[in-house]
Amino acid sequence: MVLFVRRGMCVLILAGLAGGIGLIHRSAAGQEAAVSAVKETGEMKAARKHAAHRTRRIIMNNDGNDARGVKGGEQKTPEAFLARRTSPLAGSQVDAIFYCSGVFNFYTHKSEETELRGHGDKRQLDWAWELTQQGTDSLTLVTNFGHAHGMEVFWSMRMNDTHDSGDDSLLCQWKQAHPEYLMGTRASKYKHGGGRWSAVNYGLPEVRDKVFRILKDVASRYDVDGLELDFYRHPVYFKPQMTGKPVTQEDCNLMTELLRRVRAMTVEIAEQRTRPVLIAVRVPDSLGFAKGVGLDVERWLQEDLVDIVTGGGYFQFEPWEHLVALGKKYDVPVYAGLSGSRIRADKEGADDASLWHEQAALAWHAGVNGIYVFNRFNPKDPLFWSLGNPETLNKPDHEVKPVAGEKRAMERWLKGGSRFSRIGD
Repeated sequence: MVLFVRRGMCVLILAGLAGGIGLIHRSAAGQEAAVSAVKETGEMKAARKHAAHRTRRIIMNNDGNDARGVKGGEQKTPEAFLARRTSPLAGSQVDAIFYCSGVFNFYTHKSEETELRGHGDKRQLDWAWELTQQGTDSLTLVTNFGHAHGMEVFWSMRMNDTHDSGDDSLLCQWKQAHPEYLMGTRASKYKHGGGRWSAVNYGLPEVRDKVFRILKDVASRYDVDGLELDFYRHPVYFKPQMTGKPVTQEDCNLMTELLRRVRAMTVEIAEQRTRPVLIAVRVPDSLGFAKGVGLDVERWLQEDLVDIVTGGGYFQFEPWEHLVALGKKYDVPVYAGLSGSRIRADKEGADDASLWHEQAALAWHAGVNGIYVFNRFNPKDPLFWSLGNPETLNKPDHEVKPVAGEKRAMERWLKGGSRFSRIGD
């Protein structure tokens, strides 16, 4: 039994109980905020490890904007919704869909914990809420379709999506009611943290409790294969980062405690439904940069808090071999995150698809378990039929180098962040 005391909170971690995972989380007043002492059986742990190592040639991340706007003659039906980004994927190399149903606390899936995006808001041109009037919702439709066609479906939570910093229509009522939980106000001027004033502050227990409740709500009510905690959209979690001050080990410990709670919760739900609930994370591929924003990734792996790791997003810091070696060390599959915001056609007019093929080839050569595609949504895109197998990639006739991303942008998120870059000029 290990006792942690952090910023007015007492957290009791029960570990090593014959493979069990348990947690009691108490407030300073001694009240239990969450309790889970369910033992993970050997059979379930084995099933979880087996599920983690399933073949996923391509993971397709869908940002949940399937129902933005209406095309000529299009009906607002489940079939039309799926046709936009999902149903044409049948028969492709996509073995898993990581479905993000919205921004922080503002989603297109039904819940009493979170807010329904688009309902009653004319500024939000999204008709996914109308699916709820037809007895379904976005996450149910994607999950059912995926399972019917042999694809896994994870719910992807963007752990600090801050599109609402510049779009009032995305600012949920919960944030508006609790401005004290945010990094600042619209008038705040920050050099770092992407300047994202609307980011929630994970240094506050109320924020971590809210995030836990959101994740538990989905895991307990939807037939998803797992949860993705997307820490790369956007990578800011603790207030010191905003002003260029160091994020501390104490801050990292707070996030790790949250991961422990999530793991304990998924173990409990898995035992109830008799099949695993996996935990995937999308993180910077540099352990140094990740820890600089409060993510102690290697500790998560040491403690078996994560089943799948995707590295890469806005930036790639290191050759893929480094992350692959980390995954092998802890027996966790690793995916190369290729993002449309980083992989662009060059100024000489190189074919966009060719650049994706080149970057995927580098990743496969390094030994990744698969390719994770971000910000690429056309389900008829030939890339979804080719990136998932080295044999179906176009073979370049020139030397290929990783696309690192802009060092200036690295600094905008984290002061000194560019020092972690090991590739590029």
